[in-house]
Amino acid sequence: MGWLGALLLILAGYGWGARLSSRAESPVPLPAMLLLALGASVLGLSLVIRAFLEGQDGPLVTGAVGALAAAALAVFTSRE
Repeated sequence: MGWLGALLLILAGYGWGARLSSRAESPVPLPAMLLLALGASVLGLSLVIRAFLEGQDGPLVTGAVGALAAAALAVFTSRE
């Protein structure tokens, strides 16, 4: 379950970075995207913390670093 949490963190980071970097109007409004990203982040973080407490440290590190990297990738890559 920890790796599912890491995937949720990475997807939430990428989604939030993509929404913030979009110059045109997005079909998903900003408050809805904020709630979606926040929900995925909380669920993902709880899963990776549970895995960490059970002795797996890979999902926590991968999820945290991956979310930051995915958000930066989404912001700094141009999609027009």
